[in-house]
Amino acid sequence: MRFGKLLPFLLLLLLIPFSCACAAVGVQLTPEECAVSYSVDLPDQDFLLLSYTAPKENGKMVIYAPDGHFEGSIPLRYSQAGGTVKITINSFDGKRTLASGSVALPAANGYQAPSGKASGKVTGLRLEETVSGVRYSFSCPGSDYLLLKAHSKEQEMEFPVYPQEDGLYAGEIEMPLTYARALITVKVLSGKGSALAQAEARKAYEAPAPVEQQEGRLSGVIVCIDPGHQENGHPVKEPIGPGLSGSTTGSSGMAQGALTLRKESIVVLEIGMMLRDELLRQGATVVMTRESQDVFHSNQERCQIAADAGAHIMLRLHADLRANKNKLGFSVYAPLHSDYAKAVADPATYRAMGELMINAMKTRVGLPLEERYGLVILSDQFVGNNWAKMTCFLIEMGMMSTPREDYLLSYPVYQQWLAEGMAQGVYDIAVYRGWVTE
Repeated sequence: MRFGKLLPFLLLLLLIPFSCACAAVGVQLTPEECAVSYSVDLPDQDFLLLSYTAPKENGKMVIYAPDGHFEGSIPLRYSQAGGTVKITINSFDGKRTLASGSVALPAANGYQAPSGKASGKVTGLRLEETVSGVRYSFSCPGSDYLLLKAHSKEQEMEFPVYPQEDGLYAGEIEMPLTYARALITVKVLSGKGSALAQAEARKAYEAPAPVEQQEGRLSGVIVCIDPGHQENGHPVKEPIGPGLSGSTTGSSGMAQGALTLRKESIVVLEIGMMLRDELLRQGATVVMTRESQDVFHSNQERCQIAADAGAHIMLRLHADLRANKNKLGFSVYAPLHSDYAKAVADPATYRAMGELMINAMKTRVGLPLEERYGLVILSDQFVGNNWAKMTCFLIEMGMMSTPREDYLLSYPVYQQWLAEGMAQGVYDIAVYRGWVTE
């Protein structure tokens, strides 16, 4: 009985060290004019999510440190009045706060609060997509200033705007933390915060210009990159494949990020562009099936683009969803029974090539070479694989249903790692097939 009474207290004592170990550490913060720099050491951490809150703006962004030392600067261009800035550094799922801190931000030099009439009838509110955010225009005759409030899933800000002439307001809202093709909502407010007008637009995506092709280890190899889906697609009925019976419309849906809410189509396009440039730097000739979000091709048309280019290999880039929200890793799908697939390679050879690809990807991003982090699967499931006349793989580059990989798939550092891993896989396959020599 005596031990039974002591048991709750013993359990409490056991929990105290654990609670202390999980407590957030302090972040060293240094205020600047319209910015705050941060520095914190979090051993054994690499990618994390930083969130900040200031009186007139807030946002979140992925941060990366290979050695556990995180430092950087947060621009606060809309916080000219100054005020308290709070920063937290969390795990991607938001369940663990690893570091936090706050600091007083001084007012910007020469800052003056807006004054005058700040209300009226707003007409003609129009938003135009830009690669940095949105461009706005509207009319409100008789007002001296108004407030704009811009919001996306990644950031939010509120700031005064002033008329140019005849009550015309126009300008651009820069939202650097907002992902390409993310929805941006803009509200026009009175000086007292009353909503006068509202509109929405998406942040534009513009494909980067390709790097200059160089002589390299992949010189002479032609690669077709096929970023899967498009922003607004539609199902097309197609034969399953040459030598296979039946037809299918496939799935018109696509994966979407569990937390970012990004569509698979823009994520794989961004990575596809990085892969293009990495292959060009290594000497390959590259053809893309699409370079924008508004291009539609059927599966057979995509395969024909690769065939017309004389491609040695076609990489069909995708991202996956799973019910298990902790699932990490890749899947590489190869064709199996179509006439075109059998003309390219026997199943054992196709599997061996797929293993070269998936192992190169795992190695580059630091995943163990274990099946639980990704398998090679031979299947007749994918029309776009079955109609390929060349070596072809559908590559699921990660799980958008898993918070960690959802954020990583949109982070440039990790996107580049994926590109480098796939480029290494292309090289390994090229050596294996005799397209190049080591």
